[in-house]
Order: sequence, then C-alpha cells, then structure tokens
Amino acid sequence: MTFYEKEEKIKIIVDISKKLKMFPSKNGSFIDLYNDNYTFVEKFKKISMDWINNEHSFYKGAIHFEEINKYFEYNFPKYKNKEPLFVLRNKIVVNDY
Repeated sequence: MTFYEKEEKIKIIVDISKKLKMFPSKNGSFIDLYNDNYTFVEKFKKISMDWINNEHSFYKGAIHFEEINKYFEYNFPKYKNKEPLFVLRNKIVVNDY
C-alpha cells in the first residue's frame, strides 16, 4: 500500500481549512468556522500538523465543537486507499475506515 506523502497531506488540510472558512449556513450565506475564537480550531490545527509532520501516521476521532454542541469527526489515514474525512456531526459516530 502507498502512504500519503507530506505534500498530499498539506493539500488535504488546506482544502479542509478553505471549506471551514466558507462553511455554508442555513440562510444561504457563509460562516468562517476557521476562527481562532472557536474552541475546536486549536485542536484541529494540532491534529492536522501532527498528521502532516509525522510520516506514516494516522489520526482518527472527534473534536467537540462546544459553541454549537456538535462534533467534527475526522479520519486522517496513512494509506492512500482510504479517503480522509472531516465532517460535522450532531453526535459522535464510531466508524471503521
């Protein structure tokens, strides 16, 4: 199996960050969720930087978005045969990837 390279991991995290900056709201506008005032952002930054900088690493879990009492479920795999995941959930969902 082929591992994700550092450059590929960076591209994935940048894409996620862009989507967080332009997160769609219910009224059709956008909200910047990549704002340091939100509690999950620092945790997301740490996990994503660890994944990027540690060769052959993988990270899976959930980050509580305290301000709205929801969770970002994430799966940053080591192998390319698995798609990365970063989604907002109402509650924690345990999946095997």
